[in-house]
Amino acid sequence: MNISDSERIATKLESLGYKSAPEKEADLVVVNACSVRQKAVDRIWGGIKKWQAQNKQVLLTGCVLPQDQKKFAQKGIDYKNFQDDNFFDINPKNPSFITYIPIMTGCDNFCSYCAVPLTRGREKSRPIKDVIRDVKSAIAHGSKEILLLGQNVNSYKYDFAKLLKEIDAFPGNFKFNFISSNPHDMTAEIIKTFFELKKWPRELHLPLQSGDDEILRKMNRRYSCAQYLKLVSNLRSKISDLILTTDIIVGFPGETKEQFNNTVKLCKKIGFKKAYIAQYSPRPGTAAAKLQDNISSAEKKRRWKKIEQLINLHQ
Repeated sequence: MNISDSERIATKLESLGYKSAPEKEADLVVVNACSVRQKAVDRIWGGIKKWQAQNKQVLLTGCVLPQDQKKFAQKGIDYKNFQDDNFFDINPKNPSFITYIPIMTGCDNFCSYCAVPLTRGREKSRPIKDVIRDVKSAIAHGSKEILLLGQNVNSYKYDFAKLLKEIDAFPGNFKFNFISSNPHDMTAEIIKTFFELKKWPRELHLPLQSGDDEILRKMNRRYSCAQYLKLVSNLRSKISDLILTTDIIVGFPGETKEQFNNTVKLCKKIGFKKAYIAQYSPRPGTAAAKLQDNISSAEKKRRWKKIEQLINLHQ
């Protein structure tokens, strides 16, 4: 999503007369931020120190919590929100090898650890005709791979299954995929559509986050481990060659070693191809920030390493 937004921001700046330049030569540095993890915010502080020492103008945009915006402002860093009503109508001049096409932005799920509703706001879906227009443009420019983007694509307002069918029916030699899906919103109609698609590569990113029901409840994920397993079983019964990837958070407040081991057991049972693993960090303004962050950094790192070895290094 950040890459996609950055392509549009760069195109918008070029339309105002700016020219792209290597970092060393740039007069203006635009930082497209992500406040979802504290580590990312810490890295921005390090960059700002360096750029200010080089007398560069620094502009901050993207997902930045209000508290962080105030801190940056105190250091003379202005925040600008580029995402006006016409933002997604901007056609990037220099798209990546993969064409990223947002179908929605924001989220209404309010997972207790997540800052997205606080930074991107509530869910807003783009009309199907706008998405199809972007797909047509990408194919016309020779794109062979399209990635549909949204914080929760399967709650797409204008019927996600219908959108997938329309893209799949479009002529041309290309493939397409989408991120990210919430298991809670995976309907029977969407699963049925998956089976019918010809240009979808049978790869599904389905965030688990935890393999313990109590932790899932604290995360406000609105599904149980049994429901997640049933969903995976249902998907694989219809798509035998399905490749599953996932997201997992380790060290959530109060996560005991036994609860973490439940995640390990569930991961072994499911057999994910890849996992994006985060060590929990509290985000101001979220419900989980009120909980005591009582898992040590060393223990979070140990748990991260165990899942990393189990899934990502075991291929």
